[in-house]
Amino acid sequence: MPEQIVIYPAAALFNGRETYFNSKLVEGLETLGYKTNFPQRDGFEFGNLAKSLSGKLSQAEVDSAVQNVIYFLDMGVFIPQSDVIVANLDEPLDEGMVAEITYGNLIGKYGIGFRTDVRGPYGPADGRFGGMHFFPAYQCRSFLSHYMPCRTANEGDAYMEELALKISKAIRDSGVVHGSELPAYAKENPQVASILNGAGLLFSEVRDMHSENGLEEIAQRYLDNRNFLEKIGPKLYSKVSDGT
Repeated sequence: MPEQIVIYPAAALFNGRETYFNSKLVEGLETLGYKTNFPQRDGFEFGNLAKSLSGKLSQAEVDSAVQNVIYFLDMGVFIPQSDVIVANLDEPLDEGMVAEITYGNLIGKYGIGFRTDVRGPYGPADGRFGGMHFFPAYQCRSFLSHYMPCRTANEGDAYMEELALKISKAIRDSGVVHGSELPAYAKENPQVASILNGAGLLFSEVRDMHSENGLEEIAQRYLDNRNFLEKIGPKLYSKVSDGT
């Protein structure tokens, strides 16, 4: 049943056009009975998290810490606890979305990509993947083309309902079940294991991540485990070495 399936919507969320589209799609999926781990609603507001870390770290370190915490939440909690990753593949392809659908594929999540865009930078819009670069499409188990020539808000709502129904059909056809264990090869991957461990250190048994007390607890946990948590990301080189 759809109410047993949890969906992670992977999409850009940096302006009103993107966040409104994401919200309407999630509304449609939840109306059909699905649950969602919806980052722009269920994740952290950057400013509130930064405020909890302010005074404990320099400004540059706060910015880095906020990025790290959000990364652990998405990659270590939301995606592993979801059954399906639904990726918005419209142009320009969002780098975060591409990383999320690829990571989801790596740890055995069922990926569904959809495209509403008529632009085809890598081929004709009526081609196999709607003219997009085929590498991100190959991270999906199902691919949906969904043209949305909305002339009015009402037409837009109808097209969005249709998109939610298409996604629902792809989920039903997939045979995905809720709460499947991560495959052994994923849990044995050192990078995946580190992300899951880091997420546990930050968020395990925190009652309300969005309350002031919850954010303060997460900030303190970050400080207590900073050396381990900061090893998960890339090593940064800010200057060109002179070879010595």
